[in-house]
Amino acid sequence: MSDATPLSPHSVLTALDAHPDVPAQQLRQLVHSLALTIQTRASQHASQVSGLKNVIADLEENLGQVAERWDSPPEGYVRNDDLVPGFDIKQDGNWVRARFVRLHTGDPTCVHGLTGNEKPGEGPCSKPVYATPVRGLIPVALPSWFHNMLIGRTARFEKLRNAAHNTNNFSIIADISRYHQDHDLLRQLVQEQEMLSTELELIRERLGLTRGHLEAANAPNLVGQLEWEEDRKAEPVPYTPKQRQGRFATAPPFPAA
Repeated sequence: MSDATPLSPHSVLTALDAHPDVPAQQLRQLVHSLALTIQTRASQHASQVSGLKNVIADLEENLGQVAERWDSPPEGYVRNDDLVPGFDIKQDGNWVRARFVRLHTGDPTCVHGLTGNEKPGEGPCSKPVYATPVRGLIPVALPSWFHNMLIGRTARFEKLRNAAHNTNNFSIIADISRYHQDHDLLRQLVQEQEMLSTELELIRERLGLTRGHLEAANAPNLVGQLEWEEDRKAEPVPYTPKQRQGRFATAPPFPAA
């Protein structure tokens, strides 16, 4: 049987059909050849199955890595586990909830958001956020220590904001930053208003002094010939309501020497 070669089942059946009275020796040879074919094909099948299992294992591993990367927040972002509720981003005509969020890099009163399905060049989207009231809580006035840090200069305020960052509460961080910004703006506007008020008072004082000088020098009498020309003007010079009020208001008295 050493010279037996593998034969396909079809070849064996064809030989048996063609020679019904096959001698025992040849029959053994056909059976042995068929067995070799079955053994070879079984070995090949097992090899193919093993190879396919390896391919499947590799694909599953790659799929897991891809899924892990897809589910992992980009650098600087965290999962939006209700940190910013209601943050929906319009994508391909549909509103999609932001999966990853981070504080806005340029405006601390806002946050950046990503859905995780952005195309190249898309995103992030930004959204202003505000502190969410605690349900059932009766608000009380801010403690003085908190307010003083809230409106404090750089070092004190940064200490407060860093502590807020540690809470990972984006809305609290945003409102702390918003209050500080608005208070600084208010302080600047108040200073400008005070400077303008001082300047206005100086101008009013100069006007009063100069008017007193003209009255004391009897300036109208020196150009009295112009009076009749002014009285003959057909149309009065248009004045705004404030100018008209000032024109017909009683002149301030000449300041005492």
